[in-house]
Amino acid sequence: MNIVFTARKSSAVFNAIKGNFTGPNDLNLILGKGTRVEVYLVGRDGLKMVKEFGLYGEIACMEPFRPPGHDTDMLLLTTTHYQMLTLSLNLSNPETDSGSAHFSITSDSLLDLRDRHARPADDGQIVIIDPTSTLICCHLYQGLLKCVTVNPSAPRPNDNTSGSAPRSIASALKASRIVDKTFLDQFNVPIEEVTIMSMVFLHGCHRPTLAVLYQDKKEIRHVKTYEFDLKKKEKVETGWIQSDLSGARTCVAVPAPIGGLLVVGEYTISYFNPAQHSEPRSIAINASILQCYERVDERGDRYLLGDHTGMMYILVLITQPAPALSSGLQVKDLKFEFLGTTSIPEAIVYLDNNHVYVGSHLGDSQLVLLHTDPDAEGEYIEVAETFVNIAPIADFDIVDLEGQGQGQIVACSGAFKDGSLRIVRSGVGINDRAVLDLPGIKGLWSLKQNLESSSENTLVMSFLDSTRVVSVTQESEMVQEELEGFETNSSTLLCGNVRGGLFLQVCSQSVRLIAPSQHIQAGLVAEWKPAQGQQISIATMNATQCVLAVGGKTLVYLDVGSEAIKEVGRRTFENDIACIDVSAIIPSSPLSSQVCAVGLWTDIKVSLVRLPTMEILASHDLPGEILPRSLLLARFEGVPYLLAGLGDGQLLTFALDPFLSSLPVPKRISLGTQPVLLRPIAAGQNSGSSCNVFACSDRPTVIYSSNRKLVYSNVNLGQVETVASFNCDAYPNALAIVGSDESAVLRIGSIDEFQELHVQTFPIVESPRRIAYLAPHKCFGVLSIGLLQDEQSIGGVSMPDAEEEVGYLRLHDDQTFDLLTTYKLQPGEDPQSITAVTFTGDSTRYLAVGTAEEVEQEDKVDDAVPTRGRILVFEVLENGQLQLAASTVVKGGVICIKEFQGMLLCGINEHVCMYSWKAENTSAESKLSLECTHRGFTFLVSLAVQGEFILAGDLMKSMTLLRYKTAENKIEEIARDTSMDMLCTAEAIDDETFIGANNNGSLYTLIKNTDPTNEDAGKQLQWSGGWNLGEPVNRFKHGTLVMANQDGDAPAVPKLLFATVSGTIGVIATLTPERYELLHQLEVNMTKVIKGVGGLDHASWRRFRSDARVLESTNFVDGDLVELFLDLNQDEINEVLEGAEGGERLTASLEEVTKLVEELSRLH
Repeated sequence: MNIVFTARKSSAVFNAIKGNFTGPNDLNLILGKGTRVEVYLVGRDGLKMVKEFGLYGEIACMEPFRPPGHDTDMLLLTTTHYQMLTLSLNLSNPETDSGSAHFSITSDSLLDLRDRHARPADDGQIVIIDPTSTLICCHLYQGLLKCVTVNPSAPRPNDNTSGSAPRSIASALKASRIVDKTFLDQFNVPIEEVTIMSMVFLHGCHRPTLAVLYQDKKEIRHVKTYEFDLKKKEKVETGWIQSDLSGARTCVAVPAPIGGLLVVGEYTISYFNPAQHSEPRSIAINASILQCYERVDERGDRYLLGDHTGMMYILVLITQPAPALSSGLQVKDLKFEFLGTTSIPEAIVYLDNNHVYVGSHLGDSQLVLLHTDPDAEGEYIEVAETFVNIAPIADFDIVDLEGQGQGQIVACSGAFKDGSLRIVRSGVGINDRAVLDLPGIKGLWSLKQNLESSSENTLVMSFLDSTRVVSVTQESEMVQEELEGFETNSSTLLCGNVRGGLFLQVCSQSVRLIAPSQHIQAGLVAEWKPAQGQQISIATMNATQCVLAVGGKTLVYLDVGSEAIKEVGRRTFENDIACIDVSAIIPSSPLSSQVCAVGLWTDIKVSLVRLPTMEILASHDLPGEILPRSLLLARFEGVPYLLAGLGDGQLLTFALDPFLSSLPVPKRISLGTQPVLLRPIAAGQNSGSSCNVFACSDRPTVIYSSNRKLVYSNVNLGQVETVASFNCDAYPNALAIVGSDESAVLRIGSIDEFQELHVQTFPIVESPRRIAYLAPHKCFGVLSIGLLQDEQSIGGVSMPDAEEEVGYLRLHDDQTFDLLTTYKLQPGEDPQSITAVTFTGDSTRYLAVGTAEEVEQEDKVDDAVPTRGRILVFEVLENGQLQLAASTVVKGGVICIKEFQGMLLCGINEHVCMYSWKAENTSAESKLSLECTHRGFTFLVSLAVQGEFILAGDLMKSMTLLRYKTAENKIEEIARDTSMDMLCTAEAIDDETFIGANNNGSLYTLIKNTDPTNEDAGKQLQWSGGWNLGEPVNRFKHGTLVMANQDGDAPAVPKLLFATVSGTIGVIATLTPERYELLHQLEVNMTKVIKGVGGLDHASWRRFRSDARVLESTNFVDGDLVELFLDLNQDEINEVLEGAEGGERLTASLEEVTKLVEELSRLH
């Protein structure tokens, strides 16, 4: 029983449109990302996302749709399950920063366009809207057009919604529904053209006129037009047709007053106007696949086009007045020019003021600016903003690159020139704003002008025997300051702001109260010194109090809040004081604390001391012999805590009572291996009124609270010695960070949002296919495919010929990702699989690579099945170079390869083969020895290893469980799935449970039959559960991206990560039967309260689907839906708990459900 979460949402852009959706004067960009929609508002400052929402369906087509009489556009969508819906979007107050809180969605219409007896169109769905918005025409099935007529008096969205803000975030999706008032009727129209490539409605026609680009049985392409008679619900041929359109791919309708259409091909672009009966106009272009286009202006004489290599062009229609008998304009010529290079586009949207959005599936999406003059490289394009896209993820590995005890994904992302390696990690990202070489910093504090100020423009840096004070100007320059009364000739133990606009400096010999230069008493105001012969060893302070450790064992409490220093109390302990803290955390007393936390050395305990009486309120003995090195009193979301950092990298957290009078049993978590220094910070989006704590160590961590639970996020830095908030004018919301002595730098950086997945990009400018980590050599082996451009000479002129794919094995450094070395495969040889392997009897860690090659044969039937391949074993030498240690030619492609018990397990077409290593053989061709083979498959696409078991995934025959019998040296079949599902990838969850992903985007689990009723039942893998994810999965891998739960009572156990073609990274965690029953009922109850956008049904969407069957979802829980429970308001929570609208009352209490969902949300 499993629960599925989305750790990172899909990032690939498949659809992009613009229109006035959220208001008559709003210009919106809307993106379709598989099962998600993102709504942006276009303004002076660029693109601002105002809402993103998910659909219970995968988007096939997306168009702006404005019914007659409306002043805003609707969003028209069709799904891959042949549903059509229209949505009205309302943004009631777009000027506020929290515009999404006022966003509402009205679901206008939902149509079922399925036809159970028709065959789906080979080239996907086409949906077009008549220019008068009276007819919508869909080509979903071969030989059939689905037509929908529009209600000319369709109600406006404002007639049915109040425009008020939704009750909660979740209720924004609980959209009101107008049942089928947008559309009048739908009807089918047969069409004899089977292979339709593109179709458009022509402008300026009396009746809806359809232009169809199609390919006949002889693969000749034509374009012809039809007129629709809406009364008779039929189409009529107009008699206009153009044939022999070689390479034609797309039709583009040209608006009035020009009219007509463009036919865009691979070699020419042609303009036709059936109404004017004018001569076609054509222009030749270099061979290119122009896969998307965008009209620049309403007149329709300029078009942007993007090709499959990322080149953007502009097509200009040069017009003249039409002849006297015709109206409008006539095209007399076409002009086609290269503008520049972008990401490989999936969609192009011209926004405004020469800004263009380029949406990409294979690379990062971009906002580009068009210039009238070329740059130094002759291009007219400037990239203004980049939107990270990690899709498609062909493969990934999970490693701990920074030694922080937390996994990171290194993914093969993108394709062709946009191919890259991406590091995806959970935690906090620090973006460097300035890095200064300042070795020897021992302490660091920031100062404000006064306590009320939010800006910190001054830094105090303590060195071994001196102190420096620097300020940062608005020009980002650091200037050394001389503060009168400030001790600079000795090391500083503590510095900070106190009441009255004063500074407090604590050195080993004195406590100094200092007034800044603008103060009426500038300079030293007061000073306190310990008794002669004693020194101050440790200090802590707040706005009015300072507590010191004097002479090692004496705790001294000073009042510093009245422009004087007064000793209020002292207490001597039997043992030396290790650490202290007096942070003010009671809301009713923000400038002072009632207690001081004290950590002791010899008896290794933590105590709470009441101020000012100095009596001990509570003590807690720490386990073991590790000393406390840092204490911090902090308040997270209203809950007071005492944090104790230990010398071995452990952190103890005490949840205190409201009166701070007792110390309960703490919780323990490992943050690193070095002593932990705790410093409060206020930076990033999580600062606000809640506390954030930076734990300095060899694995620095930010501690914050989410839903009243402490969360620990690793920081993308190495060793950190100390840190201070530094919100100055030059670097807003920044941190000043001191690294280890080896780095000797002061880093000033801004902090990202906490607990996000952060992405680093390393371009490789080719298609990465597979990746494996070679730990001993600290490098990655990456299989990739590059394109080489062949040239041929025609008449003495060099012309580009066909592109040749070349396969490579490349080694990349695991820190810098610099290219170390390359091995080029043979011509026509495709890299397929890679693994790191250590063979029995040989301690060397090798890289094993599988390849595939198609060899022409006279009797060859299936071009898709490779006929030959190689197994290559590489050794990485000390100089980082690759040496081929073994090479074996096999009959078929080595599609998958795994390390197995000191041997090499290979999936070669329909065979599972086991190879052993013969180190004594000197020939590279004889070092791999075939031990055994198992047949009985169609085409292997996946292998997984779980102990002695082997899980084989077959393209046509689902999953088969095998076992290697060492004594008999054979692979035997244990059980197989008889369902014949088409598989994409598979993995073993554990010894008993196996998961697969099919070509329809569904997941399913199988289990071994441990109690068979007969012999045949024991040989079958039993169906355990199925669930529709909605997008194809490319890879499963064991691992997690978050720190392990330290409480020992995790609500679910994360088992696998998965990655998809659209860039989604997901988590699969296992549940106990009891937890599953509770969460499943919670999920069902929530579907009754949170309705699907557009009326789409959650249960229908999550049904398991394959080519042969559809089954209800079982034994899977939708984690993303369950997490929305935390966003519900109280009324909605009550409905969920009570099981409103046909649900069942939950057996758990509100507190139990909330705690469970909060803990689940931290699994990713």
